[in-house]
Amino acid sequence: MSLLLAEAALGWRRAARGPLLPALLAALALCLLILPGRDDPGLVRTGYGAALAWALLLVSALWCGGGAYALDRERRRLALTLTKPVRRWALWWGRLGGVLAPFAAAVAALWLCLAARPLPEGRAVAAPILPSLDAAARDELARLREAGRLPPGVPERRLLRAVRDHLEVAYTELRPGRPAAYRFPASAKAGAATLRLSGTPFLGAREALALRVGATCGPNVFSASPGPLRENGLELPLPEGFLVPGQPVAVTLERTDANAAASIIFRERADLALLLPGQPPLLNLTLFCAALFATVAMAAALGLACGCAFSLPVTLFVGTVGLLAVTSATLSPPTTVSEEMANLWTRLSAAVSAAVAQPLRGLVALNPLRRLLMGEAIAPAALLRVLLGAALPWCLLLSLAAPLSPLTDEDK
Repeated sequence: MSLLLAEAALGWRRAARGPLLPALLAALALCLLILPGRDDPGLVRTGYGAALAWALLLVSALWCGGGAYALDRERRRLALTLTKPVRRWALWWGRLGGVLAPFAAAVAALWLCLAARPLPEGRAVAAPILPSLDAAARDELARLREAGRLPPGVPERRLLRAVRDHLEVAYTELRPGRPAAYRFPASAKAGAATLRLSGTPFLGAREALALRVGATCGPNVFSASPGPLRENGLELPLPEGFLVPGQPVAVTLERTDANAAASIIFRERADLALLLPGQPPLLNLTLFCAALFATVAMAAALGLACGCAFSLPVTLFVGTVGLLAVTSATLSPPTTVSEEMANLWTRLSAAVSAAVAQPLRGLVALNPLRRLLMGEAIAPAALLRVLLGAALPWCLLLSLAAPLSPLTDEDK
C-alpha cells in the first residue's frame, strides 16, 4: 500500500507540476461563469459552457495520462523503479490515481461553479404503462408472415428485432372525437407533477387545435385546455398536492376541435411522460459530476495505456484518435436492421461500431448533462450500473493490456 501511495504521489506531482492545474481551473471558470453570462434563467448558455468544460477535461486527462509514463520511458527513468519490488498493478493504479488527483479538484471546482447557477429540481421521469413490445412484435411478425411480406433467408431473431424497432418508434395520431387514455405508475411522494408531451406533436395550424387534458389520481381530478400550443410540445403542470402516494395517475388526451388542417402525432413510449417529484438539485449535480469524473478517468486510463507502449508524440496522436473514434461511434445513429441486411460490409461495420461504442453507450443513454439542465433526475442506480459496467471494466482492461506492451523492455 505504501508503494501504491508513493506512486500516486509521484503521478500527482507530475500532473500538477507547472501551469496545468491553474490553467485548467481558469478555463473551467471561463466556460461556466463568463461564457454563460450573468442572466441565464433558462440555462441555455450554461449547457454550452458545461459541454465545453467536459471536452476540455477529457482532452486534458488524455494528454496528462499519456505523459505519465511516456516521458519516463523516453528519459530512461523506469530502471530505478524496476529495481524495487513494485508490482505492475501498483505502478498502473498508483500513477492513474495520481494523474486523476488534479482533475478531481477541477471537477470539484466545476461543481461549485454549477451550484451557483439556478439548477432545476431533478424530477423522476415516468413513462406510461403500455403493453409489452415483444408480444406485439411477435403478433405483427405473424401477420406479416401470413401476408407473405417477409424477405426470404432472414433469421427469425433479426426479423423480430426489426419489427420491434419499428413498433417502438411508431407514431400515434390523436384524432378528434377519439380520446387517448394512459396510465402512469404511482408516485412514492406527494406533491405536484408535470405532464410532458415532447417532440413536435402539433402539426399544421396550431391555433386551430383545441386540446383538453384530464388527469385523475385517487380522489383528485384535474382538467385543463393548454394553450397556445407550441411546436416543440408542451409541459402542463398539475396542481400542488395532486399526487397521492401509492395511487397511479390516469391521463386522458382529447381533441375538442374538428379541424382537419392540423394534427397531433407523438410516440407513446418516447414523447409522453409524467415528471414526478425527484431529488434535490445539488444531489442531481453531484451525480452529474460523478458521471463526468468517470469519463475523465476513462480518458486518463486510455492515455496511460498508450504511454506504456509509445513515445509521447505518438501517444498523444494515438490517444486522441482513439478517443475521437470511441466518441464518434457512440454518438453515431444506430444502424437499422434493414440496413444491416443489405450487405456483408454493413453488418461488419455495424458490429465493429457497436463493439467500439460499448464502453460509453450506457453513459450516453443516461445523458447526464441533458438531465441536469432539463430538470430530470439522474438515477443513482443507473449511474452505478454505468460505473460498474463501463468505467471500471474499461480501466481494468487497459491495466491488463498495458503490461503486454513494451512498458519497460528498453529500460531493463
